[in-house]
Amino acid sequence: MIKGENHKALTPQKAMERLQYLCARQEKCTHDLVQKLKQWGFAQAEIDKIVGKLSSDGYVDDNRFARLYVREKSRINKWGPIKLRAMLASKGIAKDIIDQALNELSYAENPINLFDLLNKKMPQVKAKNRFDLRNKLIRFGASRGFALDEVIDTVNRLLGAEE
Repeated sequence: MIKGENHKALTPQKAMERLQYLCARQEKCTHDLVQKLKQWGFAQAEIDKIVGKLSSDGYVDDNRFARLYVREKSRINKWGPIKLRAMLASKGIAKDIIDQALNELSYAENPINLFDLLNKKMPQVKAKNRFDLRNKLIRFGASRGFALDEVIDTVNRLLGAEE
């Protein structure tokens, strides 16, 4: 038995039930579950057994997680493919799963998302001059995970490119 929150003993069965509840409420990846079990103080052997059972029961699926994550973050947060790839990799998702999830993303939406994002950001930016505004918009677009050349082209279109 493991000491968990509120100093109550947390058995593997109780941990399994908590994780099933979490996975039923929100999509999780195996990395998230492993971190939670480590936080609760479980040994690696127990972690592998619990995560394996959750995976075989369909509570956790990294493919499903990656597809939903990419769709949500690209549409709602307006993240570009570079940031999506980095964030999924930080969650321990395999490269082939990331590639597959990003391939489902419509690349036709990227320029539209980027243009809308920068157009919305432009009035909020406090810049000393046009050059400063351009640099801040480029940094902002790149920080959202879009390719630098794509960001520069979009900023130039927005500002009327006098160069």
